[in-house]
Formats: sequence, structure tokens, C-alpha cells
Amino acid sequence: MTTQQFDQERAEAFAGRMVGVLNEGAVALMTSIGHKTGLFDAMAGLPPSTSEQIAAAAGLNERYVREWLAGMVVGRIVEHDPERGTYHLPLEYAAFLIRAASPNNIAVTTQFLPLMGSVEDGIVERFEEGGGLPYSSFPHFHEVMAEDSGQTVVAALTDHILPLVPGLIRKLLQNGAFASGGIRDCSPMFAWVGVLLV
Repeated sequence: MTTQQFDQERAEAFAGRMVGVLNEGAVALMTSIGHKTGLFDAMAGLPPSTSEQIAAAAGLNERYVREWLAGMVVGRIVEHDPERGTYHLPLEYAAFLIRAASPNNIAVTTQFLPLMGSVEDGIVERFEEGGGLPYSSFPHFHEVMAEDSGQTVVAALTDHILPLVPGLIRKLLQNGAFASGGIRDCSPMFAWVGVLLV
């Protein structure tokens, strides 16, 4: 049996990594909140603004907006000018955080983290008792999944998925499976109903 030497440098590097995990986890949660409340969308349309102006643009409570902004500043997602008391979402960051950025809106996907956190107790029980968790244990799962699919799967329907079957788009259009808005504007449900009609 060998005796393992304690590596202080390795321990400190690991502690730093875990602190980073905690910090980034908090940023991910705050990013989800920014998406759900529409704060990123509101900020993308504003010049550098005060917390009051941002709250008014988003139709939200200023105190909570101010606290959220502080977290986003510390997380280096929102820029802050302390002299003017203004906050700004850089265009380069908005390109991955607002609804108009779909399919590149990563903020949509951050919603899965609080969703998974909400079932932690149930998962711990499964470790002890076995079995699984039903969909009903995951609040808002279908809403989050639909939004995520809406910017990934649905966005790829016309260009990548439906063309896999030769002539499918033409048949779907002939069968009236899509509204006059076109294939790109349809919901996944209508797309799959259309597939069944062919």
C-alpha cells in the first residue's frame, strides 16, 4: 500500500475550480431569469440606461431588476458605468442572449439548470430507493423544451430535416399541411401531422 502525498498546489487549483463552478452556476441561473423576464430583450433595445429605465422598459419591479443587474455585472455579462449609474448589454453578448438571436440564443438553454435543480430532492431519493421520476416532477419541462426545440429543430425543418425525404416538402404543401405563412412559420405539431397525411 502506497501513501499518497497531499499536493497543496493541486488542492488549491481544485478549490479554485469549484468556486468557479459555483460562480458560473449562479450566472447561469441569473441568465435564465434574464431570459424569462425579458430583461435581455429589453436591454438590447436600449442605450446605456439606469435600473429604473430598464425596469420600466421591461415592465418589472426596479428593486429586483437592480439586484439582477448587479449579478450580471459581476458575471461580466452586463457593463456598468458607475459614474452615470447606467447599465448596458453589449451587442456581441445580445447576439447570444435575446429571442431575436434564435437559433443562437443560449439563454433559452440555461432554463434547464433551474429546472434540474428543482428535482434534486427527488433524484437523491432515487439514489436511495431506485426507480425514476415522472415528467410531472419536472415543472415547466415541456415549455422549456418547446422553446428550445423551436429555435433548433423547428428552425432546421425546412433546410435540414424535411429534405431528407425526397419530395416531402412538395407533398406537404400539396396536402395543405402548412398554413399560408409557409413551412418556416409552422409549429412542429403541424409538421408531423403533415407527415402522417402523406
